Amino acid sequence: MKPRRLRLQWSESAEESSAEETTKAETAAESEETAEESEESTEAAAEKTEESEPAAEVAAEEAEPAAAEAVSGVTPASIYKTIGEKVALPSMMEGDDSFISNYYGINPADLDGYVFASAEDATLADSIIIMKAKSEDSVSAIVGSLNTIIEQKSAEMENYLPEQYDIVAKSSVKTEGSYVYLVISKDAGDIESVIQSALK
Repeated sequence: MKPRRLRLQWSESAEESSAEETTKAETAAESEETAEESEESTEAAAEKTEESEPAAEVAAEEAEPAAAEAVSGVTPASIYKTIGEKVALPSMMEGDDSFISNYYGINPADLDGYVFASAEDATLADSIIIMKAKSEDSVSAIVGSLNTIIEQKSAEMENYLPEQYDIVAKSSVKTEGSYVYLVISKDAGDIESVIQSALK
């Protein structure tokens, strides 16, 4: 009888031991799966972060010029409009791309915007020219072209309209950063003040 009890006890112990090992194995397997899932989710998060970083950088880079433009809001056309609101001007006509290119050798492709306005009345020397160069390399060439305008108007007015000639003789080309402007007018001081205020 004794041997039977021992066998029974051994059998129960073996079963318990086997059950414990099975439970341990299952727990270990579950731990491995959890670790793998954790690693996968960490890798996925890292990939998403890597993908989103360049996109964020590009968005920031694109936003910068737009933000700067929105803050300044200054263009040659907006400055000219303000001049018209603050100073009494004669009736003016504006030159287009072909006009500034054919008559004064100014390449419109070098400009970020411009206004080339001159009096419709041929007996008046009045001109308001405001140009924004795309790069500072273009500024000196634009200055040269606008100085040519002063020379031409001086030659036209000198012998026939001395009063207008004096107005032209007092004018000069000015620059402010990438802006180049020329004002020929009896109210040049007031007009230039408007331009300078807009460019500050």
